[in-house]
Amino acid sequence: MKDIQYSESFERLWQEESEIRTRMQNKLFCITFLICNPMSAIAFLLSGDPFFYTLITAHLLSGVIILGYMFLHYKKVISGQQMSYYAFVTLILFYAFLLSRPHLSYVQSCLNLTLAVIFAGLVLRWPLRYSLVISALGLTLYPVSIHFFSNTALLKFFEQGGLFVMIAHCVFPFVTQLNYNKDKREFYFRYTLQQQNDALEQQKTIAEEATRAKTDFLSMMSHEIRTPLNGIVGMVYLMMQEEESDEKSSDLLKTMKFSADHLMAVVNDVLDFNKINSNHVVLDPQPFNPFDFFDILKKTFDPKANEKGISLVFSIDSRLPPQLVADRVRLSQVITNLVHNAIKFTEKGSVTLDVTEVARTHETVTLDFKIIDTGIGIPKSEQAGIFEIFTQVRTKTHSDNASGTGLGLAISKELIRLFNSEIHLESDEGEGSKFFFRLSLPFSEVAAEKKRIVRDAVATVNPAVRVLVADDNKTNLILATQLLKRKNIFYDTAANGQEALDLFIRNRHDLVLMDLRMPVMDGFESTALIRELDPAVPIIALTASAFENEKERAMASGFSGYLIKPFMPQDFYEYIFPFLG
Repeated sequence: MKDIQYSESFERLWQEESEIRTRMQNKLFCITFLICNPMSAIAFLLSGDPFFYTLITAHLLSGVIILGYMFLHYKKVISGQQMSYYAFVTLILFYAFLLSRPHLSYVQSCLNLTLAVIFAGLVLRWPLRYSLVISALGLTLYPVSIHFFSNTALLKFFEQGGLFVMIAHCVFPFVTQLNYNKDKREFYFRYTLQQQNDALEQQKTIAEEATRAKTDFLSMMSHEIRTPLNGIVGMVYLMMQEEESDEKSSDLLKTMKFSADHLMAVVNDVLDFNKINSNHVVLDPQPFNPFDFFDILKKTFDPKANEKGISLVFSIDSRLPPQLVADRVRLSQVITNLVHNAIKFTEKGSVTLDVTEVARTHETVTLDFKIIDTGIGIPKSEQAGIFEIFTQVRTKTHSDNASGTGLGLAISKELIRLFNSEIHLESDEGEGSKFFFRLSLPFSEVAAEKKRIVRDAVATVNPAVRVLVADDNKTNLILATQLLKRKNIFYDTAANGQEALDLFIRNRHDLVLMDLRMPVMDGFESTALIRELDPAVPIIALTASAFENEKERAMASGFSGYLIKPFMPQDFYEYIFPFLG
């Protein structure tokens, strides 16, 4: 049934296409005979053939009839193909009548008839039935009219060119059908190609919608997961400060904090890979001191290395310039992933980060990074896919090390690609691994200024400032207000954007911490209305959405800053204090 419907649909479209394509040819056919038929009678006039008067009368009469067909076509009563078909049938009838009239010679008439059929074969694109009818009429009526209604022998007609007229009519259906089929095949190819393009476009749309749905889902899940996680991390921090005297409670809280940190790392890995894969990550090069950078990284991993009893060595080339320019966060993420894996899969021996300068120009310095361990190594059979997503090394003796997302190396590979480089691996099972890559980075011989860090113990703000916290999640409200209370900062709270706007109208706060997704009125609309009242007040988006497009939208909508939940309390203070002066 589907094939029948497809065939019917194609034939209908082809008929419409054929009518449009042959419109000019059909008109040209009729106009040509309107002009050329009367002109062909001039040859008879010049030769003194009395047949001229019969001929010109017949041609003028046939011309009037053809004009009638053209008028019907103009009024859309008949199609263009029907117009040319009826015109040709009419002409054959008149030609048959003319052939039955007395002739001194059939040479000129046969020449005209042959040229007429040749011209029709070149111009017209008809279905086969039209061509067969025309040929049958010509092959039948011409000899019959001469044999039965003329005093001339039929043999004379054939001797003076009638044979060529008959041959032309025999060939005519083949010529028109050949051209017709050629046009139909071309249309079929275009039609099927268009269908394929439409199908591909539909699949492309479906894929784009699926990708968009995936991104929206991850964005929503980011918000839904990060929001309670923010409460867990923050509350654990507050409780650990209050319960330091209770050793047992402190151990439980540390375990809880470890689990929360692990969950946050998993969420961040998934979101980071999605952002990189969706081309939403753009490097943000900033100057930094490489020696301080690597020193902080080493101190981060020292406790884990000491716990496992392995040696952690950071061999940093002393010739490095005092200032490099790169996306420090993304570079740190790559090195952290690689060193973390090295420590994770090394039970004894050492883990080494080796950074060596290999070349320098006036503008850039080229560095080789190597992360070498004496761990379990990676089998040759698994090395080809080690940088693919959700891939981990699994061995019988180290099955306990199979935890994690399996995204660390995939993320590292994509981040190194953003640095216009590639990451490589050398490893043998049971003999350790070496990951290495090369980066060319801008540098400066002038040391970077050290960033002033706001310390939790000494930070103070003007006691007169007042902060507005807008969030529909009670846990997040409690966390934010507890952190503000510890610094003796006065605050007001709102559960949605409308409440935030009403409170700001009454109290004119010095800083607004605004969640983006809230009922009644969201953070974007509330911020826009607050901006109309006070264009200068700092408004920080306090949100669980880590997607770059969301951040860009927020900053373009009037927000002064963008702080992603979950956050550590120290990060919270360091971020908001500059806005409070």
